[in-house]
Amino acid sequence: MDLQQRIDQLWEDTKSGDIEAILSHFANKGSICFPKTSANNIIPFTGLFQGSQQIREFFESKQATIHLKNSTVESIHHQSSTAFLNVKVEAECLSTGTLFKSDELHVFKFNTVHHILEWTIYADLSELIEALKANLTDQLLEAVSANNVNSVKHCLLMGANPNVRNSVTGLTVLMMAACQGQTEIVRLLLDAGADVFTTDSFTGATALHKACQGQNAEIAKLLTDAGSFIDAVTPTMGHTPIMDALWYLAPDVVKHLVSCKPNLNTKTHYGFSLWDHLEYETKVQATPEGKATMAAIKSDIEGYRDQCLSLIEEHKVMAATEKGDAELVKQLIASGHTVETVYPHVNTFSDGHTPLIVAARDNHLDIVKLLLDAGAEVDVFDWVFKGYPIHKATYNGRPDVLKVLLSSPKMTSKVINVQGKINGYTPLTDALWHGFEECANILLDHPECKLGNVAHDGKDELAVAEQVFGVDHKLTNRIRSMS
Repeated sequence: MDLQQRIDQLWEDTKSGDIEAILSHFANKGSICFPKTSANNIIPFTGLFQGSQQIREFFESKQATIHLKNSTVESIHHQSSTAFLNVKVEAECLSTGTLFKSDELHVFKFNTVHHILEWTIYADLSELIEALKANLTDQLLEAVSANNVNSVKHCLLMGANPNVRNSVTGLTVLMMAACQGQTEIVRLLLDAGADVFTTDSFTGATALHKACQGQNAEIAKLLTDAGSFIDAVTPTMGHTPIMDALWYLAPDVVKHLVSCKPNLNTKTHYGFSLWDHLEYETKVQATPEGKATMAAIKSDIEGYRDQCLSLIEEHKVMAATEKGDAELVKQLIASGHTVETVYPHVNTFSDGHTPLIVAARDNHLDIVKLLLDAGAEVDVFDWVFKGYPIHKATYNGRPDVLKVLLSSPKMTSKVINVQGKINGYTPLTDALWHGFEECANILLDHPECKLGNVAHDGKDELAVAEQVFGVDHKLTNRIRSMS
């Protein structure tokens, strides 16, 4: 068979899809290659395939992916042992039913008896890539529903959005996987960037709520490790994750959530506390197993509550600070009590606060001085408002407290210009917003004070000064000149 005959017969066999016939045209150590790139690696038949078995896999994969409608050889050029074919292809993507076209350059290298040593195909596969992605959303939803790990991997590899939502249930795929106990799929979605903070469309539940409903402690841990809010409250019922874990009789999940230090004293929108839920759910258990499960849950929750109460009792400096008792704070520091305690989350105004934050918040100047002299950290923020001690001073308009805080050897440029997590306000922005001119000037006098910090509302210091003080005020002009 001469070279032209080989090419003609090969193309007929290729169009027929007869893999055995196609394989007969290859040399024993022949190969076929559709060069793989970062752009086309979602196509399963890209890459180098060597030897009879791999070449078979190439054509099987290609036939499982596309159905050839038509291929037309536009030109053929060959000499010696090399041939070049320009081909126009019309085909259908089988997974989506989408038609596409491509222009292909086929380069062949033959041995002396005109069997294929190397077959390389160059093509712009962008239309095929788009065809494969045409129903990725539905494919991913179906894959998660079916707990098909390989299909989920494939969809994500093809660029599926890991935050797609089921329009009927209102759940994202992460919520679906979390509720169905699909641990490996949850990992895949998180690695692909799934959002742990978003909520479902109907109740406002997070993926962590759904993991609690699914009674899966391993998934709950994956989600809390990824940053899920331990105390997220659903807008409709007011449930926190631990309330759902209790409802769905998930003692292992409760045990994990307790280790994350949740707030045990929140209430639902219908007035039930966690303790009301405990009492109610214990009463309605009709089986010995149910009663035993609730007893285990109750033991863990009450054990954590007792730890919190014990911490509060041990935090002598915090208690004295809350009372504003500077003399007692002085005595406690002298007797070796630590000033770096953090108040537990028990639904109070001081949750997650250090004594210094409380002293600055409550305007206890003498206690602020005592705590700073004892080495209290200034680079700390509270759990409730995410404010630093310096925010508390400027928010309340206390120049005396502000000056003392700025005098701390631990005060850094980072803390002086820190933007709060709630609104992006710096201490200076807080002072300006509340009209505390003296506090604002104290900060502007400091060599580490930086301007140009844009808050979440899009306003910088100058914009806030203009709004609060007016465009011609001397403080506004000072900021304008410094900017």
